[in-house]
Amino acid sequence: VKNNLQMIASLLTLQTRTITDPDAKASLKSMLARVEALGTVHKRLYQSNDVQRFDVAAFARELAVDLVRGSGRQGIELDFDLVPVEVAVEQAPPVALVMNELLTNALKHAFPRDATGQLSLSVKPEGDMIRITIADDGIGMPSDVARDRTFGKRLIESLVRQLNAAIAWHQAKPGTRIEIRLPRDGTGYRNAP
Repeated sequence: VKNNLQMIASLLTLQTRTITDPDAKASLKSMLARVEALGTVHKRLYQSNDVQRFDVAAFARELAVDLVRGSGRQGIELDFDLVPVEVAVEQAPPVALVMNELLTNALKHAFPRDATGQLSLSVKPEGDMIRITIADDGIGMPSDVARDRTFGKRLIESLVRQLNAAIAWHQAKPGTRIEIRLPRDGTGYRNAP
């Protein structure tokens, strides 16, 4: 799977180089980032002693560092509050894609025009649930964006349903805070965040 994802990423990269339309190029780059997030999941599984379990906290750190480094943004400080917590391997791809979308959106929209700031990522077990919190101290999410049905937001909502999880978007003043609660065993969401 990892090799297939690498091949898909290479194809997307080659295609991106030939496109001149900025919107189409941006869409392909977004798709490439999603494929790379899935590749990171499979790399971690391949390197793991237990291919049936996936450590969300370790993945979160690696993904955030890779995304900030890849963005070329020098003024974004990462703050981690990560407790090792594992999910079943079936939950790994949707968890990875949700985190990738949320972190990418924060980097893209919270800090416009190369503004500096802090991006915080927390992963903690809470009984039979896992709480993932992604927060920034950027410009905040305009209320019309919260209601938008962009591809990324629809993807996040679909993946959250697939995980039997719940997501809540909050104005942090400054910035935005997103909280996801998902069951550790993948059986179902029980309480609101």
